[in-house]
Amino acid sequence: MKKIAIIIFLAVCFQLEAQPIFSEKGHPEHVIAGALIGGVTSYFVYKKSNNKFKAWLIGFGTATAAGLLKEMLDPTLLSGDKSKEDAYYSALGGAIGASIVIPLKKRKPKKTPNITAAFKLKNSDLIESNYNEGIVYSDSSFCVSCNI
Repeated sequence: MKKIAIIIFLAVCFQLEAQPIFSEKGHPEHVIAGALIGGVTSYFVYKKSNNKFKAWLIGFGTATAAGLLKEMLDPTLLSGDKSKEDAYYSALGGAIGASIVIPLKKRKPKKTPNITAAFKLKNSDLIESNYNEGIVYSDSSFCVSCNI
């Protein structure tokens, strides 16, 4: 596990000269951001609702809304340009990231013990279980009989 972590750390820290990790137009960054937002959102919605379609829609919608909001605020706050392509790439990343819930198995609801049913015994069950011990219970009185 440590070797894998070190390899990933080194790969992130040192940029290879074959291809740059980030592009000039910023499309890979938008896909990655959309995938992270969509994936995290859809995973938490799926854990809460146990509904894959609902989780995918909410994850995709959240990533798309975040991409559109970023592009609307880009000229005013970040002194950038509005770009429809960036919003589309954020939505594409959201669709990819939200798809994390598709291969997940449906979880079975946790069975909680019914404590009141566990301690409720029928009168006939008491008589059957204690008859061999020589103790007989009835509704109106308490009798102890010994089998000799």
